[in-house]
Amino acid sequence: RSHASEKDWKEIVAWVGDLPPLPHVAAQALNLIEDPDASARKLTELLGRDTALAARVLKIANSAMFARQREITTINQAIMTIGFKTLKGIIVAATLRQLNRKYGQIEHMVWENALCTAVACRLVAYHLRKPYVEELFLLGLLHDLGKLVLLRQLPAEYKAVVDRTTHGVTFIEAELDKFGFGHPLIGALVAKKWNFALGTCQAILHHHDPSFDELDAGLRETTVLVAFCDVIAHSLGHGHLEGYVDVGPSMIVLAESVGIKPDTLEKIREETETIFVQSSGTFN
Repeated sequence: RSHASEKDWKEIVAWVGDLPPLPHVAAQALNLIEDPDASARKLTELLGRDTALAARVLKIANSAMFARQREITTINQAIMTIGFKTLKGIIVAATLRQLNRKYGQIEHMVWENALCTAVACRLVAYHLRKPYVEELFLLGLLHDLGKLVLLRQLPAEYKAVVDRTTHGVTFIEAELDKFGFGHPLIGALVAKKWNFALGTCQAILHHHDPSFDELDAGLRETTVLVAFCDVIAHSLGHGHLEGYVDVGPSMIVLAESVGIKPDTLEKIREETETIFVQSSGTFN
């Protein structure tokens, strides 16, 4: 449940319509990546028009998340080394990081959760030998897009939401009480506005109810994995303040549902934390 029944649906859609579009160069780059005729040269030229974005892409490409043997020094080299799919995730990461101009404790907390969830997504996808590692990484970054947007548009009100979560209330519960809608709905609507695929929008919308009956089997699988990785991030303390609900029980249930045994879960948690700590400075 991501919105209250009495909340006017048109009001929510209109509110999202007023939100800023995806930055021009990032939007063009993501469209170009989806073009089967796209070339590395075209993408290099395009990213070269936004020096701040290009610099952040290079920084992320060299982070511990991608464990490169040698330093990547040019955008063209980054594209050739990491490939288009991974580059898509990196561009999204760089853009999301720029979404919140103000960067206080709560912005830091939400951003840390997005990054840690994305790291866990890569590790879990590799461990389970899933063919969609980069897609899952992207979903990990985007799953809490709604929180970043709410923080940008309604900073004081969202701080009140976060304060509620320090008394054992979940983000969804506090958001529904405060706004009449939750961050998954806002995230999904913004992802749709930014022209992300329908499956991406649905995964964002349902990452807190991943067994939603209307999801097809493939999408339900990826959504459950994102939910699991989000809980891993919270279990490591990334994404909430002290006093938040205990995520341990739901992490165990989700681990069983995706086929990860307790000892493997602990290894994934340890590796996630190591890579996260090594990579987190990359995004500052």
